[in-house]
Amino acid sequence: MKIFFRFIFHFISILGLLAFFMLFIYILLAQLITNFMISPHYFHIYAAIIFGISFVIFAGLYSWYVIQPMIYLISWIKDLSQGKLEKPYKKTYLPSFKKIIPKWLRKSTHYFEELEDHIEQLTYTLEENKRLQKQLDQSKKEWLSGVSHDLKTPLSYLKAYSSLLLSDYKWSEEEKTNSLKIIYEKSLNIESLIEDMNLLFQSENGDLLVSLKDVDIIDFVENIVIDMANNPIAEGYNLSFETNIYSLHMKIDQKLMIRALSNLILNAIVHNPPGTDISISISYYEEISIHIKDNGIGMDEDTLKHLFEKYYRNSKYNRSHSSGLGMSIAQSFIISHGGKISVKSKINEGTSIKISLQDTNNY
Repeated sequence: MKIFFRFIFHFISILGLLAFFMLFIYILLAQLITNFMISPHYFHIYAAIIFGISFVIFAGLYSWYVIQPMIYLISWIKDLSQGKLEKPYKKTYLPSFKKIIPKWLRKSTHYFEELEDHIEQLTYTLEENKRLQKQLDQSKKEWLSGVSHDLKTPLSYLKAYSSLLLSDYKWSEEEKTNSLKIIYEKSLNIESLIEDMNLLFQSENGDLLVSLKDVDIIDFVENIVIDMANNPIAEGYNLSFETNIYSLHMKIDQKLMIRALSNLILNAIVHNPPGTDISISISYYEEISIHIKDNGIGMDEDTLKHLFEKYYRNSKYNRSHSSGLGMSIAQSFIISHGGKISVKSKINEGTSIKISLQDTNNY
């Protein structure tokens, strides 16, 4: 609206200049009549001709002045609608005309330049979105390739051991137990991967349901740490739990929060060598903070940058226990609780994850 009024003001200024020019012509003709250089009978004829020619020239030049940049911008928008994300060549049909118009009368160009800046920013945004979409598509391809590999590995175990169990070989009870144990573990890997995919799709489609219940967050997190410490995958790792408060009730979705915290602790395990110290602590000051720290191998800046991106799998740090979706799912679940998650890490200096949750007892 501000630009519109400025443009109207500019148009009125030029009309004023035209009126001043016509007044000057009128006075000049009157002077010529006074000096008997032209007949009074033809005064109105001369005035009408001069005024008419002046108005036509003014209308033509001003129309060009206004329409030329508009044609350029319309052409640019048309290119954008057709997927051409490049700034078109700017044609100037009458370049010398710019020298004739005084600088103060060329202010409307500034208004068009402002619009041009907005379209240029739009072009840049579309280019960036296109680049990110390409990057996401490439990440999806790599992720699907990795998932296919992750599925083939446990499936090959299932196929091999099940075929052996069905063979005529006389198995001892111990051999049967070990084989069935391997089949069970691999089926759990497949189940976990499928569940991760389902949770991710639910989160992306906005179908994720959050059912809040009142729990003691201290006992809740401590039980998760105990379960993870007793998990065979955590054998050889030093898990610890610390807190400066003994009881604090808040409303959470237990299923989602268990999955989020388990994923984060699991990442600290599978991406670090045995012997790594992993500490989980809870502190409270205006908000609840859950810290998961380790003194493991850490992450480089590139991995840290893409850590929460969907479908991102870094082959350097990824292992068979990870689907590549854990961090994205954990972040989604924490955000669904109105919380925040941040990560700090350096190579060979470990990783620190901070989860901030609102104290729902104050609401």
